[in-house]
Amino acid sequence: MLLFKKILNFKAVGGLGDKRGATRYPVGVKFPLKAKVTLVGRDGEGQILKADDNRAMDWGGQLVNMSSGGVSMRLHPAAMGERGENCRLKLELDHQLFEIDATVAHFWSGPQYATCGVALKFPDAHTQKAFRQLVEPVALGAILQPLDPKAVEQDAPGLKKEQYAGDEDTLLTVWRDASGKIIEHFELLTHDYFIRGSVQTPGLQIGYQEAKAASKGSRPATGVHLTPTQVSEVRQLFLLIVPNISKAVPSDVRAFLERFAT
Repeated sequence: MLLFKKILNFKAVGGLGDKRGATRYPVGVKFPLKAKVTLVGRDGEGQILKADDNRAMDWGGQLVNMSSGGVSMRLHPAAMGERGENCRLKLELDHQLFEIDATVAHFWSGPQYATCGVALKFPDAHTQKAFRQLVEPVALGAILQPLDPKAVEQDAPGLKKEQYAGDEDTLLTVWRDASGKIIEHFELLTHDYFIRGSVQTPGLQIGYQEAKAASKGSRPATGVHLTPTQVSEVRQLFLLIVPNISKAVPSDVRAFLERFAT
């Protein structure tokens, strides 16, 4: 499946670009991506069943982190696996299913849960792109870190501005009232799109801007008209970013963004 067909193309010279590398990004507990892993069948004593036995089992679990090459998840403590075993990862979002063969990278059993890490076997660039589109909103939220207040230009009279930066083209700006307590507006710049919200108007404002306008401290560009499909996909991207926003971002800011992610 491709979650986004008009955005997040990840095109680069020489093939599919992957600036995320092997970095693991923590997954928020409210992230709606459902995960299962199919592990080889075992008998009551933990011995692997014969190859012609079809009793391999799906184990649903909670995603702990994701990287460009795999995931780590918590499973029921009864689950069993060993490093190097073949498995299959199943991810579901909005009734769309992503399935891929994988290998158990690590497995740890505990009294309350088991932890299973899987390394994915990408058969082609299309499948890799589809998975990267699932990882990207997790990464965009996780990498946000506060900028030094002294480096933030206070250019809105009567408001106090604070900023949280990710990579070179991801910037979250929040404007508070003069007291610095009440949040009035926000703007998230990412992948050349802007997403804005305000207490004064319902809903989100979504548009496109030149990449250079997303540099830290610059003002938003006027924007280019987006198609309804692009707007819908950018909105969905925002909805998936919000549950994964780093705890380095204050809780009231995260709560404010959640108001626009319903």
